[in-house]
Amino acid sequence: MKVTLDELERAAAALWVELPPGSVVWLTGELGSGKTTFVHALSQAAAAGEAHSPTFALVHEYPSPSGLLVHVDCYRLRHADEALDLDFAGVQQAARLLLIEWPELAGEYAPPPDAHLHFTHVEHPDMRRVERLR
Repeated sequence: MKVTLDELERAAAALWVELPPGSVVWLTGELGSGKTTFVHALSQAAAAGEAHSPTFALVHEYPSPSGLLVHVDCYRLRHADEALDLDFAGVQQAARLLLIEWPELAGEYAPPPDAHLHFTHVEHPDMRRVERLR
């Protein structure tokens, strides 16, 4: 479905409520297609404050009243084995919700998703296509 920023925020809020604690969400798609924007929207929905783009740190944690939101961005991994340093098992255990951008770069080390959202650009610059693959 094609979505605007407002619709993306509503989708993020719905996902926060829908998924049980300990859930994993994969965010895949092209650069600049809305994955980190979705993380920002979900952080707001969780009342966890403003999310930051994980340009330098690969893992960001955002405490919220209903649990920890964790955002892992694997874009800078050069090899899947580097994902071992991310301690996905420990992070998932601590998180109310674990969001993983570029999970394919973590290979077999990325925990399986409870939800998988794929983002793509569309012809209108203020819209994105978001497909729920799982």
